[in-house]
Amino acid sequence: MKPKFWFAIAGAAAVLALIVGMVTLFSTGTGPRGYVANNYTRAAHLDLPGDSDNRAYTSPLPPTTVAFQISSKWRPQSQYTDSSGIYLRYSGDAVVVKPHQQGSVIHVMDAHHAYRRYHSHVGGVWGWSSPHGESFRGRGPGAGK
Repeated sequence: MKPKFWFAIAGAAAVLALIVGMVTLFSTGTGPRGYVANNYTRAAHLDLPGDSDNRAYTSPLPPTTVAFQISSKWRPQSQYTDSSGIYLRYSGDAVVVKPHQQGSVIHVMDAHHAYRRYHSHVGGVWGWSSPHGESFRGRGPGAGK
């Protein structure tokens, strides 16, 4: 057989491997949201009302252990703990781990929804950073003046 044939077969195999790799990557999920989905039990009946992006999961482990497992795998930008639970903030998501029966309930949601819902707990702690200086009055030199 001609070498061009083998190059065509190798190219097709490479494209197929790339497609399989991409499907695997995106189907398993990345980040804290994917990690929680793959490692804890989905509990749709515990989803918080009024937030379609919220997903609830359960674990038989205590909240401190669950939060340690999650934050060991995906380092949060900010973390806060009080008597009500453990609040982990990531760039786009938040993970809230609370006691539930003999274990934990884990809520994964958009960070902005979490901030609004749990402001009384994390309001002075999480803080927000902006790469464009939007949290700073005037947004930088010459802007908004």
